[in-house]
Amino acid sequence: MEYIEDWVERALSCFYKESYKDDPKDAKKSSSQIHYLDPLNLLDDNKLKSEFEKFVEELGLNEDKRQELFNYPREKKITLLTTQNARDLADSKIFISLLHQLNTKLSVDVDTLEQLQNLVITLRTQGESFIAEFINSSGLDLLISVLEKCHQKSGRESCALLLICSFRALLNSTIGRQSVLNNSDALQILARSISLNDAKCKVISIEVLSGLCFVPEDDGHAKILAAISEVSALLGERTRFQCLLNDLHKNFTSYRESDRVRTAILGLLNALLSNGSAQNSVEFRTHLRFELLMLGISTILDNIREDASSRLDDHIDLFEMMRKEDELALCGSSEDSGASSPVDFESVVGMAEALHEKLSSSLALPHFISLLQHLFMVPCDEKHTPLWKLFDLILQQLTLESTVEGMTDSGHNVINNIDMNTFLSRLQTQCELEKAESDLEKLKEELEHERTKCIELENKLADYLDGRSSISSRISTLSSSPSDPCPSPTPTLPPVCPTVAPPPPPPFGGIQALKTAEPQKKVPTPGGPLKSFNWNKLTSEKVKGSIWENVDDEKIYKQIDLSEVSTIFASTSNTKDDDTETIAGTLRRNRETQVSVIDSRRYQNCTIMLSKLKLTHKEIRSALMNMDEQGKLPKDMLEQMLKFVPTREEINLLNETVSRSKGPTVLALADRYLFEMAQIPRFEQRLRCLHHIRTFNDRVEYILPLIQAVTKASTDIVSNKRFKQLLTVVLALGNYLNYGKRNGNAYGFDLYSLNRISDVKYSTAPNKNLLHYIISWTDRKSPDIMKLRKELATISEAARCSRSEVLAEIRSLEQAIAFVRAELNHVETQRRQETPEDVVTNKKDRFMSVAKNFITTATNEFNNLENSFKEMTNKFTECTRYFCFDSNSTPEEFFSVLAKFFNSLSEHYQQYYWSLNEEKEKVKRETLARSYFTKKSKRNDKERDFEQLISALQSGDIFKEELSRLRTSFRMSKRSRIPRA
Repeated sequence: MEYIEDWVERALSCFYKESYKDDPKDAKKSSSQIHYLDPLNLLDDNKLKSEFEKFVEELGLNEDKRQELFNYPREKKITLLTTQNARDLADSKIFISLLHQLNTKLSVDVDTLEQLQNLVITLRTQGESFIAEFINSSGLDLLISVLEKCHQKSGRESCALLLICSFRALLNSTIGRQSVLNNSDALQILARSISLNDAKCKVISIEVLSGLCFVPEDDGHAKILAAISEVSALLGERTRFQCLLNDLHKNFTSYRESDRVRTAILGLLNALLSNGSAQNSVEFRTHLRFELLMLGISTILDNIREDASSRLDDHIDLFEMMRKEDELALCGSSEDSGASSPVDFESVVGMAEALHEKLSSSLALPHFISLLQHLFMVPCDEKHTPLWKLFDLILQQLTLESTVEGMTDSGHNVINNIDMNTFLSRLQTQCELEKAESDLEKLKEELEHERTKCIELENKLADYLDGRSSISSRISTLSSSPSDPCPSPTPTLPPVCPTVAPPPPPPFGGIQALKTAEPQKKVPTPGGPLKSFNWNKLTSEKVKGSIWENVDDEKIYKQIDLSEVSTIFASTSNTKDDDTETIAGTLRRNRETQVSVIDSRRYQNCTIMLSKLKLTHKEIRSALMNMDEQGKLPKDMLEQMLKFVPTREEINLLNETVSRSKGPTVLALADRYLFEMAQIPRFEQRLRCLHHIRTFNDRVEYILPLIQAVTKASTDIVSNKRFKQLLTVVLALGNYLNYGKRNGNAYGFDLYSLNRISDVKYSTAPNKNLLHYIISWTDRKSPDIMKLRKELATISEAARCSRSEVLAEIRSLEQAIAFVRAELNHVETQRRQETPEDVVTNKKDRFMSVAKNFITTATNEFNNLENSFKEMTNKFTECTRYFCFDSNSTPEEFFSVLAKFFNSLSEHYQQYYWSLNEEKEKVKRETLARSYFTKKSKRNDKERDFEQLISALQSGDIFKEELSRLRTSFRMSKRSRIPRA
């Protein structure tokens, strides 16, 4: 109670003019405007209520303070009214006349500046009625016009400063804030004031724009962003924010000025990244931040951090930590998700690799490849730069509209001739058409299959009836003469046997229907029709010995809110699946080179190979003789050298040329190489052996991790209890959704069905699906399930293992060992037949010793590799049997299904996790921003609400909680640097 009295007393004191004390004429003039209210007139309750309501309205308080004033006793209300009516009322016409004069002829002198200073004080101290009268008298339009004139000529910064302060004073009032925010010219002239040379003008204009970003009622964030975009062309910027970043990097006349400007600019950037559309969308924040990164803000922050004050350092930390957190969210590298490492969004190579990894198991990969292929065809000269910009703008707009529910950035919505919504709807229609055509083909195949089955059943039924008829006739014949094998003709008819009813026809479904019906599972009855989960169910016979045999999914129903499930997955008549599948492919061109004799092409290619080898013929020969123990021949060049083995025809041709020229010196480079290599005994076999020896370990090290990954993944997935628990939840929900339907009463389902979970959409929220529900439920009941992808990280690696390729490589390694062993036997046989002169010649030949060592070590490694492959095969077979998967499937097929599901699970979890965080942050930021317009200030100065917000921006208090949370999250010290993604 003491606080509100003090606040009202200070608020009323703002309305007194102490300047009249020294001027009797002014005092006399002022006294004519003073209206003294007789306290006796306030004894009437209705009169008191009416006057007090006017008084409270004039103060412009929020609802809490208004209610507190209305609860005052009568005596206190009368005292406040008497004090309020004794104040001096300012006249807005005086200031309107001043602005008209300045708009007609702007002169910057001491008297003008003093009058503008009075205008600032008056706007800051007068009540709501004065502000309304000032605005209704075109005061705001005049302020805009005069400030516009200040921009037209240099040297008017002092006048512009006071005009900007007048705008700032207007924003303390609710009426003033609404008027400024609803006037695009006012916002644009404030945004344009950033370009003024005076540092104070820059700081105040930037702080005003920052503060307006926190006004949620009139969508201040979007209007400020639009104003900055609109004035970009007037400021001569190639792209928006360019002037801001130039000033951020600029050194002003003093350290204090530089620090204030930089703090204000970073405060504005953080405000733009923390409010409005950016507040709820990591995509929109990333979109804005990419613009700043393109302008080099990372380098600028590196340069200014060394001399930054504590407040500026806080703003830098907030910017970089928000960036780090958003990049982690965007690439899905949360600790709980188990996703891959973060992406460097400033590296072209890093982003390309991350995109390829992200789309590697998606149907969108061919389109991404096609996009890159067509971009590669676009020239990069200056003439085609606008084309690249058009690609950029179209992609930005499409990305925002498709990922942030139709959101657009007003500053970049420049493609007015292209209706993006129509464009996207046409693409969606095309995708739906493709899916409908695909479904039609499937239905045709199913119909044809059912027709074939129907014909087969009809044939079997006819055969059955024919057989029954023949048996009946034979029985009748035998029964007519049981004792006489040669019945005598008789005119009498045999006795008529009673008609026996034929057996009933076989039930529908053939032999399977004759078996005992499967026991019904105890699935609760839904309250109404539900959406179907199109899984491939397994019968009780098929699940024996598998993961599903001991699954108790019925107990899950006691933990799930079935009424909630019935509501969000209620079946609707016009529900359409959003997922579409398209089939696309990429074309690959294989180029083969056919070489027969030494022609120009073979000569050219051989010369190129020798230029890369960078060795003389003598050095090459020496390396081959000692089996390249020093590693002079690169491994990739050995493969190239195998392509240039001299043929018999080439050797004959070269020998003839050398004989005619009496020496090989006349031969060209490639010809000389072929001639020298032909002098090495069994050159091709030696070179091929060397290639096998040098590449054997690399080939083993390539396929062994794949084999080990499949083995480990097969073991881990079978023994993982969390995965079994997740399958139990899916089975329970699927049986509930399919209750009473063809796919109901399932004892299990095949793993392909996991990737159809997201097809079941919410009836209440089409952008959510069954997988979102499962994640939200498990996050509440058993959050450890979300660590599945991290625990089963080897599945992604196992999905890359092609069994046929691995097996072919193993056989190839076996052949390589056999080839080296055969060549070793051949050389040993030759050595036993050598003469003493040959022994001296072959002293430098290290083939036998190197080959023997290789065969010994390679044989051991190959045996281990074969054992690992057999173990992998056994483990994988057990795994497929355990999950009722096709036993003839490959690891690539099996684990690709799981990898795709875990990727989808991770993405959906990220969406769920960040939607929760965004909602919490949204509530926190809105509460924090409103608190500066509603909280009870205990300060003794005369600052109003907007001034408190500006002060909080300057000190960084408005971001204090967010900064504390981020620092705790990243566990960094205040002065430490955020590691780049």
